Amino acid sequence: MDVSKLVQQNIEMDMTPMIDCVFLLMIFFVLVIDLSQKNLEDLILPRAVFQEPDDKPPENRPIINVLQNGSVVYNQKVIYDPAVHKTDYRPIKQLLLDIRADGVNKKTLKLVEENIGGRMVSLIDDPILIRADKWTEWNYIGEIMKQCSMPEIAFWKVELAMSEQDKETGEKNKKLTGGAK
Repeated sequence: MDVSKLVQQNIEMDMTPMIDCVFLLMIFFVLVIDLSQKNLEDLILPRAVFQEPDDKPPENRPIINVLQNGSVVYNQKVIYDPAVHKTDYRPIKQLLLDIRADGVNKKTLKLVEENIGGRMVSLIDDPILIRADKWTEWNYIGEIMKQCSMPEIAFWKVELAMSEQDKETGEKNKKLTGGAK
C-alpha cells in the first residue's frame, strides 16, 4: 500500500457532533449557574469578629447593597445616589415601601400584628439584608435602618452582611470555642 497516496487524500471532517456538544455544554452551564447571586454587588464586606453563618437564607429576603460612595443599589438598579440626592432620602423610603407592598401583595413577605406603644402595628416578619462596603460611611446604613423602623415600612428584622475573612488583608476570624480563655 502506498502511504503517499493516503497522505494526499483530502479527508473531510464532520463538525456537526462537535457543534452539538458545544451547544449542549453551553445550555448545561446556563442552567446550572447560581442565579441567587444576581442581587449581590461586588463589595468588600467588613470582617465580623463574631458571626452567625448564613447557611440557609430565606428565598424571599430583600437585599439592599450600599456602595462605598453611599449609593444604594437594589436589583442592580441605583435607587439613591448621594451625589444627586444629597440628604433627600425619599428614594430609600420609597424603595422600602415598594419592597413591602410588593412582598405583601405577592405573599412573599409575612405580616404579623404586634402591640407597640399601645397600638397594633403590622410588622414584616421576614428579614431584610443590608450589604455595605467596608469603607461606606455609617450614616448611609443608618438611614436605611432608620427608614426600616418607620411604622409604615416596619421591617423589624434587619440583617447586616459581614465577611468571615477580610478581602484586603486575608485575615480570618478565629474559631469560637465554648470556654473563655
